[in-house]
Amino acid sequence: MALPENDTLEDPIINRVRTFVDEQTGRTIRQLTDFPNGAHLGYFRTFRQLPDGRMLAWARRENGRGAIIIDPDSGDIELLPHRFSTLKLREADGRNWYIRYKDPDAWRKWREERKKGNKPELPKGQQLWQIDLPNGAPELVADLPDDLPGDVDDITIDGAHLILRHTEQDLTEYPIPTTKDVEAINHYFRRPRRGELFVYRIADGKCWSILQTEDISPLHIDTSPRDPELIRYALDMPDAHGQRVWSIRLDGSDRHPIRKQEFGEMITHEFWWSNPDYIGFTYQDRRNDPTLLTHHWAEYSFALTRLGIANLAGEQVYLSDPINSYHSHLYRSNDGTLVSGEGTEGHSFVYAARFDMANPQIAMKPLATIHTEYVPFRGQGVDCNFSANDKWLIYADKLDPEGPHQLFAVEIDL
Repeated sequence: MALPENDTLEDPIINRVRTFVDEQTGRTIRQLTDFPNGAHLGYFRTFRQLPDGRMLAWARRENGRGAIIIDPDSGDIELLPHRFSTLKLREADGRNWYIRYKDPDAWRKWREERKKGNKPELPKGQQLWQIDLPNGAPELVADLPDDLPGDVDDITIDGAHLILRHTEQDLTEYPIPTTKDVEAINHYFRRPRRGELFVYRIADGKCWSILQTEDISPLHIDTSPRDPELIRYALDMPDAHGQRVWSIRLDGSDRHPIRKQEFGEMITHEFWWSNPDYIGFTYQDRRNDPTLLTHHWAEYSFALTRLGIANLAGEQVYLSDPINSYHSHLYRSNDGTLVSGEGTEGHSFVYAARFDMANPQIAMKPLATIHTEYVPFRGQGVDCNFSANDKWLIYADKLDPEGPHQLFAVEIDL
């Protein structure tokens, strides 16, 4: 089945790689993109490595978002001719699944109305597509029924099951906070909400519920990169006020916490480790913090940040010594021998360090300054990640406060 004409992109490639010296770290920075509407990698835990060593990223343009492939070594960019996003990229062979609508214009209008604060009805006609990157053509996998009980949130690594999420909440009356106002964030977490997770089997259309929640909702749905039966998810709450990270199987069985928390232990920003028998997370011990009930921001906490790793039974197998008190997202290289970190307001750098599971010490070094304004509860959109050969740390930044994000690379010289 061919794509409609408006699902192909003919924009010229803009690739003006330049270098400059970072004003604070003294390291040489390479700017990889110069798109007029910006470029980004996607959220920090998004899979993005292609089998040929290049990296999948995205460019925002006037006619929509399009995929680009970057060679971190040469800086060469390939702008793919088809419009698609990512539901899940299977890094082993480059298969990328995504959702599109039969009428893309209806989808864009729906998004525009949502940005205005309106509540339009979701357009009909969702389809599941796949493309084998870097050289494949889009293929229709299935037309999805209009009465799905939730939004498509993820797909299992074998491409056989969709994970659907249904959330009932009102973000108009209870908006996501973007300041350090305590009452605003407390108001947000007091919002009435409930949630449910469903599994949809693509082959025969069978759908079933595996999780129901009241006064809270599931989020950060992330299927295992190895086990097609396993799902990891989090619960929407102040990170230190309850058990946040869980796993569950496709039939709803074996639901258990990942690194069981005591009240006051903050476990968040969870991600699959390079060996997906493990799950990484950031950890802060706030059990003796008198501001625990009023101060929910991990990035502004005085508690020291650590890297933790748990096995799939939920047992902690690694906890680093304190890194510092201002790290937000932590991540790992493909082989797990490097870790990266994003600082926060007042400590705006991307960091990297050598990592050894047998050594609790992690010596984070600042590699590049981040110039993007920091937004509480939202960060800076840095989303740093390692190149496949572990030579470069790739990240997003805005050198011009009024301009868009671009992608940059700094050599990992530790």
